[in-house]
Amino acid sequence: MISRRLTILVGLFLLSAATAAGGALAQPAPLVFGVLNQQSPALTAERWSPILHYVSTTSGVPLRFRMGATVNETDAMMGRGEFDFVFTNHNFQPEYDSLGYKVIARWGGDAIRSVVAVAPGSPITALGQLAGKRVAFPSRDAFAGYAVPMVAMKKAGVRVEEVLAGNQEGAMAQVKSRRVDAAAVNSRFLAQYSEREGVQFRAIYTSDPYPELAVVANPRVPAAVVDKVRQALLAMKTDPLASPVLEQATSPGFEPATERDYDGVRRIYRLIGQ
Repeated sequence: MISRRLTILVGLFLLSAATAAGGALAQPAPLVFGVLNQQSPALTAERWSPILHYVSTTSGVPLRFRMGATVNETDAMMGRGEFDFVFTNHNFQPEYDSLGYKVIARWGGDAIRSVVAVAPGSPITALGQLAGKRVAFPSRDAFAGYAVPMVAMKKAGVRVEEVLAGNQEGAMAQVKSRRVDAAAVNSRFLAQYSEREGVQFRAIYTSDPYPELAVVANPRVPAAVVDKVRQALLAMKTDPLASPVLEQATSPGFEPATERDYDGVRRIYRLIGQ
């Protein structure tokens, strides 16, 4: 009797283990979704984790948030193909453009502009007055935060002392603490930072509009999977279940976008030699 019971228990255990293993095998491995460093990794994760949870649930494609500690690290990860999807515009630099990442959507709302901002009490009122001054930039890879304003400064014949702050949040913090004379960031981030910190800044330069950052897909991701993720991103604007997610992320949702929308971004990167 004992032997028979032992045999049954062992059989049930093996069946349970096999079922669990089969279930685990049936679960696809999460795809890696990278996000460009516009804020600290902690604040970026706080913003993007709910978005990726919604997209994963809606699309059936499990996504895992990932980014490097710095802009350079995140760009290098993109260059090595470590992301299946990534939210960025650095892929339009010639160094990465040939890797084949494809635009599938963009952050919604108004177009972004490059803004060079100073503290309200600053005597500086124009780019020409920045000659020799300390100006904070997120990184030399930043589009609105470096490439666009540097092209404008070159046209104006202005050379500044560059202070690389690591991300846009760091650049504005440098102005807030008066450690630099000005900072270059994108208009969306400047508005959100000002509201969150309760600090006003004054723009001395505002660029032409450019499309918001894109969500791009690695060419190795199957087209059917890309389409599921794209549809889930685009659905966020109209899905009531996504409203609290977008509110928490201070996001207007996502909109359709194409490769040609970013031709102007590619042109600026070429002008600055990136």
